[in-house]
Amino acid sequence: MYNLETIIEENIANSISNLARRYQERGKPKLAKELYLKALKLREKLSVINQDYYQPLIAETLTLLAFVSKELNRYDLAIEYHMSATLMIEELFETTSLTKYMLLLAESYSDIGSIYRREYRYDKAELFYNKSLKCYKKISKGDSESLEMKLLNIYNYLSVICYEQKKFKETEDAYLGALEIYKHLLREDSDVYRDELATLLFNLAGLYFENEQQNRARDVYLWTLELLLSLAQKAPHAYKDMLAMTLHRLAKLYTLQLERSNAISAFRESLKYYVALAEENPSKYSPHIALIFKDLASFYKRQNKMEMAQYFHLKVIESYRDLSHYNESLYALKLVASIIDGVSNYQQHTLSLYEAEAILKYYRDDIQGLHLLEEIEALREERSYVYL
Repeated sequence: MYNLETIIEENIANSISNLARRYQERGKPKLAKELYLKALKLREKLSVINQDYYQPLIAETLTLLAFVSKELNRYDLAIEYHMSATLMIEELFETTSLTKYMLLLAESYSDIGSIYRREYRYDKAELFYNKSLKCYKKISKGDSESLEMKLLNIYNYLSVICYEQKKFKETEDAYLGALEIYKHLLREDSDVYRDELATLLFNLAGLYFENEQQNRARDVYLWTLELLLSLAQKAPHAYKDMLAMTLHRLAKLYTLQLERSNAISAFRESLKYYVALAEENPSKYSPHIALIFKDLASFYKRQNKMEMAQYFHLKVIESYRDLSHYNESLYALKLVASIIDGVSNYQQHTLSLYEAEAILKYYRDDIQGLHLLEEIEALREERSYVYL
């Protein structure tokens, strides 16, 4: 049984810690930190009397100190507090119930991962996010939506940092882990989480697309399209952008897999959405229309349908001419490249190169401009025999 002095000190420590929490909740981290340090000092003193009881409280106080240190932009100190707390919790696992402190450990690892992520130290962030995942997975989920959301956040962070590190398998695993969470969260009678799921599927399909896994990319894009079309029935305008992008990607995949009928259908549908979007915001969406025209020109050229190929390539040039009025520095060189492409691949006359040269007069100090000028000279030399 504790003596009166110990009981008083314990009550003081609890009161100080509770007051610190209130200051933290009110957005006063500096005051909260001072009080947490006082509570920590008292609990460290009391742990001599009863280590098993006070060590968890010390670990909790260290974790809270880490959180307020982060709020004060002392990220190095936050990591120190977190590491001290996690070492203490890991020691507790040797003598007590595994699940009792697992949540605290998971939150500490997750916060360390977030600090490293903000500092672009992705390898460290990945390490601690994975540690956090292991801890969360050992906690009984039940029907806890809050726990599902914590897991979902970690998977989302991992997908971003692994993608930035060009780690295909790890990025895929993160997306698939998040996908499993969404399967638990979705309800047949509700659209909650469905738009988030659509974004996840679009990103996963994009990962497969970039890594030339065409069949997987197509299957996931089709799943994305089905979900987006369902959502668009209730909010047509909200999903036009993603529908247009999904259909364009599908069109490119169908083209690669020689499914020409499906490709044309997807190109047309994508173009329909982009035209509607461009009417409201031409500077943002007209470049997408130009890309579709470019893909269609290439599509018909592969089939040796040169009349259609030339038609769509001229639409590309027309699009970049219009865009140059919005932002000349951004689109002038794209216009030049398109004109050169017309001569090189779409049987257009070399006279059109004079327009390209006139534009390039203003980009003599630009490396890309110089390369384009070299291409023009090479084309002229190559085609000069035609006009002898």
